[in-house]
This record gives sequence, C-alpha cells and structure tokens, in this order.
Amino acid sequence: MKYLLLSVVCVYSFSSQASLHKLAVDFLGNNADVKVAESQVDLAKLDVAAFELTRNTTLGWNSSYTDASLESFSAFAARFAGGAFRQPFQTTEHTLSLSKGFEWGGDLTFDNTYSEITVPGAQKILGFSQGLTYIQNIGNDFFGKNFKNRKEELQNTVGFASANSENSIQQSLIQLVQNYYNASLNKSLVKLQSEAKQRAEQRLRLIKRRVKDGLRQKVDRIQAEISLYQADEAVKSAKQNFTSALESLSTSVHREVTENEVLGLIDSSFKGTIQPSGQVENNQTLKALKSQVKASQSGLERADMSLLPAITLEAGVRNNNFDPATSEAISGGLFGQVNDEVRLALNVSWALGSQPERVEKTRALVNFNTNKLRKEKLQSDVVQSEKSIKDQIKLLTVNLDSAKSRIKLAKRALAEYNRLYGRGRADLDQLIQAEETLINTEINYVQYHSQRERLVHSLAFLYGSLRKFLVGAGE
Repeated sequence: MKYLLLSVVCVYSFSSQASLHKLAVDFLGNNADVKVAESQVDLAKLDVAAFELTRNTTLGWNSSYTDASLESFSAFAARFAGGAFRQPFQTTEHTLSLSKGFEWGGDLTFDNTYSEITVPGAQKILGFSQGLTYIQNIGNDFFGKNFKNRKEELQNTVGFASANSENSIQQSLIQLVQNYYNASLNKSLVKLQSEAKQRAEQRLRLIKRRVKDGLRQKVDRIQAEISLYQADEAVKSAKQNFTSALESLSTSVHREVTENEVLGLIDSSFKGTIQPSGQVENNQTLKALKSQVKASQSGLERADMSLLPAITLEAGVRNNNFDPATSEAISGGLFGQVNDEVRLALNVSWALGSQPERVEKTRALVNFNTNKLRKEKLQSDVVQSEKSIKDQIKLLTVNLDSAKSRIKLAKRALAEYNRLYGRGRADLDQLIQAEETLINTEINYVQYHSQRERLVHSLAFLYGSLRKFLVGAGE
C-alpha cells in the first residue's frame, strides 16, 4: 500500500511566498489603520512648518483719527503763551509697516506714517515719518536659542511619529503574517488529515473483505470504522480552522481571500524563508524612543532658558517732517534728511521667583529621565529578544530535519505493519498506532515549519524591516 506524503526539502530561499507578498501589498494599500498611522507623520511635519512660519514677514496697516482738547505744554507754549494751554486739534494717521522675525531672536520693523493735523483757525499741517527698528533678544531666547530648541523638539517629534507610525504598521503586518501562516498550517493539516482519512478508508475496505472471508473478527471492522470516524472528524476540524483563518486574512486586507491564495507548508512550491539580517538598533520602537529622548532633551534645555530674564537690545533710527505741502512733508521725512532720531534701549523683565518656570523645568526633567530610562531598558530587551529568536529558529531547523527523518521511518513502519497485519502477524491496534504515529509526525513537521516562518518574520520585525522584508521580497 502506498501512502502519499509530499516530501519537503528543508531549503530556504531569500524570497517570501508570493502569496504572502501580494496580501501584504493589499494590506498596505487598503487597511484603514495603515492610513491613520501614516497621517500622524504628516501632522507632525505640519507642526514644524507652522512653527517655522512664526518667524515670517508681516505686513501691517493702521489708520486712526484723534479729536483732542487735552492740555498741552511745549517749548512753543512756554515761550509765547507763558505756560500750559489747551489747543484743540484733530489728527488722522495712516501707518504702513513691514516686520520680519528671525530665527536668531531678532525682529526688524520698517514703518512709514502719514498724518494730517488740523488746528481750528490754522492751516492744516501734513506730516510724514519713516523709521527702522531692530530688537535682539539676549536673555531667555539668547540669539534664538529658545527658538532653536523648540524647532529641534518638533523635528524630533516628527522622528518619533515616523518611527512610531512605522512600528504600528509593522505590528499590523506581523499579525497578518501570523494569520497567514495559521491559514497555511491549517491548509496543510486539511491535506494531511484527508490523506489519513483515505488510508483509513482503504484499511476499512480491506478489513471488511477479510472479515467476510472469515480471516478477521468483526471487532477489527468495528475498530477500523472508529478509526475512520476519527479521521473524518479531524478533516472537518481542520477545514473549519482553515475557513476561520481565511476570514481573519480577509478582514485584514478588506477583501475576500480565497484558499488558492494561501500556500500550504507541504506544497511542492513552498520554500522556507531565509533568516533576515539586520541590526537591533533599527528597531522601530527603539528609534521612536531615541527621537523622544532627543525631543525631551530639547524641551529640558528650553525649560532651563525660561528661568533667565527676558533681555532685549533695541536700536532704531527715525526721520520725520511737517509741512503744509504733501510732497515736502514726505520728502523731508525720508531717511537721510536732517530731522532724524537715533534710539538705543535695553529692556529687562524677570519674573521674581519664576515659580511656574521652575515647575515646567521639573516636569521636563522628569520626562527626559523617564524617556532615557525606557530607551536604555529597551536597548537591552531587543538584544535578548534577538538572541532568543535566533536560538529558536536554529532549534526548529534541527527539529525539521529530525521530523523529516521520523516521517520516513514512520512510513516504513506503517508499511511493515500493514504487511504483517495482512499475514496475521500483527494486531489491528498496532497498525492503528503506527498510523497515528505517522500523522502525528507529519503534523509536527508542518507545525515546525509554521513556527519557524513566524519567528523568521518576527526577527525582521525586531530589526524594523518587516515591511521591506515582505513587500520588497516578492518584487
């Protein structure tokens, strides 16, 4: 009697199964969670762009009208009126300004003001003023240090979002891999259990003939029928599990996955995936924590700077002119004319005690130390995980060779018990036990394959390259 078993040579190719590659491509293109994860990176980049625009160029326009009867004192009044006097007047002013903030903590403003002054009983006076002012922070934003730290913090947040997003996507991919090889395992079990059922049917037909001929007792037929029922139940159970696994795959890729898209572990075209190479430093979770540490370090430096006083140096020049004629008022108020003013100023502002700033520094320090500790712990964990996965893959490779040898022996033993049973030199229990040994060994073999494939892809996930490992491998 021949017993069908597709021998699988334990050879591992570089490429993943083409069917898994196609499912991974569909998953990345259709899965909603993938799109959400990728959008988080775009949002983080927008935060950086929005912050950079806080140092943009601003165009300003201001118009005002004043009707005043306030008491005034001036050199003119002191000289000719003998003291203070009240002179009503109306003023209309229009100011156009252009200002630019710089990343080094400076602000430059250029403004032009045109005014019309009307005094009852006197000729209307027109005025024009032109000024240029530069303010430089040399305190808590020393030459843009605070701006630089905040920008670095946001940029590192982009790095965190990018690594965290990729890690989230690859976590979903590793679940897809688990579902795929669960389906592949159950497809293989359906085939193996179906072959076992065929052998049970052949055995029952043989025993029925021998019982009819009086060569065997009825109890042998009963035992053979029980064995067939068990084989049939095992086939149905494997089919049910395979159907459930296909449903999980279909849910992941948002379309129906057919059984033909899953390659069985005992199919002749199946080749085990080669063990990936990589560095644990590229682990996406570790990269995310590294970026988080850098971001919190920039936040801590920014909190330190906030304890310093706000100190600004201001320098400005201004020209103005008044004249009844508009052209004369404007030409006389431009830079380079005699009516000029130079202004230098130093401004200092320091919150006494700086209690809110000290609280924020403490908070930033706690965040920095926490993130640093998490990163150091994970660095140690991923090294241990790498060693554990590699050891398991090595052990499973050995077990695969062992199981392959056991299958050959189990097939020979079953064939021998069939021969002995046919000659009446072996009991049916021994034959059924040999059958169970063969099917159990075959199941062990495909389970080892499934476990190894999962671990190989888990190693790629640990190296942070599972997406490339799956999608790039099939191209």
